[in-house]
Amino acid sequence: MAVDAMTLTDTIDHSTLLLTCGPGGVGKTTTAAAIGVAAANSGRRVVVVTVDPARRLADALGLDDGAAADEPHQVDGVGADEGELWALMLDDAATFDRLVREQTASEEQAEAILNNPIYGALSRSLAGAQEYMAIERLHQLFVSDEWDLVIVDTPPSRNAIDLLGAPDRLVAFLSNPVYRALTVGQRTFARVTNAASSMFLWAVRRLAGPQIVEDTVAFFRSLTTVEEGLRRRAGEVRELLRADETAFVVVSSPRAEAIAESEHLIGALRDDDFPFGGVVINLIHPLPEQLDPADRAALDDVADGPLAEHLAWHDELTELAVSEREELAGLAELADDVPVVELPLQDTDVHNVDGLLGLAERLAP
Repeated sequence: MAVDAMTLTDTIDHSTLLLTCGPGGVGKTTTAAAIGVAAANSGRRVVVVTVDPARRLADALGLDDGAAADEPHQVDGVGADEGELWALMLDDAATFDRLVREQTASEEQAEAILNNPIYGALSRSLAGAQEYMAIERLHQLFVSDEWDLVIVDTPPSRNAIDLLGAPDRLVAFLSNPVYRALTVGQRTFARVTNAASSMFLWAVRRLAGPQIVEDTVAFFRSLTTVEEGLRRRAGEVRELLRADETAFVVVSSPRAEAIAESEHLIGALRDDDFPFGGVVINLIHPLPEQLDPADRAALDDVADGPLAEHLAWHDELTELAVSEREELAGLAELADDVPVVELPLQDTDVHNVDGLLGLAERLAP
């Protein structure tokens, strides 16, 4: 018996965690919001975590309240039956603070970390912090059991795969010899540090002052109070990202560089056994209706003027549309058994709820 091909609607319906990922500038945030609309209109309670939406889209999602945007806001005009759409904007620092408070045994321990100036600098500028915080925020929302579906618009990056290794990078950091040396007791620290490390600390004191050395050592030692929780959380996130109810949807555009990044991302998802649930290709130029060959030949010698300009435009658009479809053929082949949805270039950007409703219908009718 033939089996119906899987659709993006199936992916959305069967997921409890969905991540849109891909290069920047391809409409990934808008796609994540539209998927949320589709799920809410099917009767599910959905929350979408966005990274950096365009201002008008942020307004439409109710994310124009500054710091308060880090907490879920309900989106009006979306949802059917008991379905609801909520949205929030990722705040790296607030998520990091929340993680520390969750993993410490007391408020005193939490304040010791949060008030350390080294923590303040690291939590806001550490390489890869945004990717890890996106993963951490999705975990916080997922385990709350408040939502039928959590959607995360992942941060764009050159290879769009930084977030996949975020839990493993955290564990690697906690296992780093320098971190281990800085977090042992004072007497043990004195025994294990050799002349080279002593010279290093002496040089840092001379260049940056003794206070920064004391703050750094104090920060890493206070971090040991949350180390066990951080390791446990990393393991939970690693499993969650590979769970059967999780789906990664790759968003791309017909641009050659975007397709190359998307193909690399798909390969990474498959190589590491992440659940790959679909591809959305935005901003495709429509293919103009082709003229009858006889009619087209009769127009080849048309005099200069509006008609000739229109024919030239028709030819250029046809060439562009055909070229895009040739570029996309490899991406569609690489997608293999997952659904591929192609969305045409629109006259205007999607920037309000009505636009999201229309896009949701095209994504998951």
